[in-house]
Amino acid sequence: MSASNLYIYVMSGTGNSYRAATWLAEQAEQAQGQARLIAIGQGPVRETIPDDPSTLVALFMPTHGFTLPWHMLKFLFKLPRVRNAQALTVATRGGLKIGPVCTPGISGTATLIAALVLAVKGYSVRGAMSFDMPSNWMSLHWGLHPRNTEAIIARAERRARGRFDRILAGGQHWWTLNNLYEFLWGVALIPFSIGYLLFGRLFLAKLFFASNRCDRCGVCAAVCPVGAIDLKRAGDGRPYWKHFCESCMRCMAFCPNQAIEAGQNWAVLLGWLISIPFVAWGLARLGSWLPLGSFARSSWVVETLQLLYIYPAVFLSYFVFRQLLRIRLFNQLVTWTTFTHLYRRYREPKILLKQIIAAKGSRPRDFARKAQEPKAR
Repeated sequence: MSASNLYIYVMSGTGNSYRAATWLAEQAEQAQGQARLIAIGQGPVRETIPDDPSTLVALFMPTHGFTLPWHMLKFLFKLPRVRNAQALTVATRGGLKIGPVCTPGISGTATLIAALVLAVKGYSVRGAMSFDMPSNWMSLHWGLHPRNTEAIIARAERRARGRFDRILAGGQHWWTLNNLYEFLWGVALIPFSIGYLLFGRLFLAKLFFASNRCDRCGVCAAVCPVGAIDLKRAGDGRPYWKHFCESCMRCMAFCPNQAIEAGQNWAVLLGWLISIPFVAWGLARLGSWLPLGSFARSSWVVETLQLLYIYPAVFLSYFVFRQLLRIRLFNQLVTWTTFTHLYRRYREPKILLKQIIAAKGSRPRDFARKAQEPKAR
């Protein structure tokens, strides 16, 4: 059955997923349907979803760690149960363009896990699909050149519109080479995805810091989709990234002063600090003093305690790092020796910040003096 009542929920950091969602909304409206485009914030689902076959709930999300973001997974569990409504899952993945060649990203298990949760909740899932949008992982690389950005987006739009027409007309989108590609990669990368969700997110969150360019305007905290930026914790009014940051890059993309950095040099030091075999050394010393025997030297005991050591080590290390950043000279040194202060910042060129923060449960603040869209370097 065709869909005439469309609810599009979007999680988007720099606007890629939101842009893809607008294509579906436009096509639904052209087909004389109703489309509600809803950005996902911190709050619960407040819309009443009609439980009938003409209702289609579409979820758009970025890819994090070759799977869906933790925040999107939590949102899925908040969606109401239904018996008759339809559903669609869509992931945007990081694409690159090298010369004339567009290289594909990998969304892995993102759409498949989302589809499974929706099916358990009673939705009739009509399909899962993924599209390459410009890679926005500015912690790792600079923003793509505008020409490459435009080429990747145009290619994604051509592919997306044909697939969306099929879904809106009552068709399905399952048995495709793209979904087979995602399934195979998703299965192969499950250990990596689990590691990312359990620990990788925490590590990446603790790489962010504000350089001396920061003027404490508060835009980053106001627009964070998960409320992971605290302006009071460090005591100097600059942002402090909490452990549940999703590394969506919104703060880095839209900072008016381009003051937000991700320290690759700090990443190396933090990685060394949390990999010190402290637990193994401690157990060896303890075993020489107490009759713990082989138990203290068991690999599973060492690995378990080492894992328990990692979390407090990350938090303590980041706390010390943030305190040192209050020293202007230290801050400048760390900024100069990281690459992100040289990078071009990326955000989807046709999506405005006010669109992706228009979310239920978001915490808008008065930052009118900084409301102008910052220019990309």
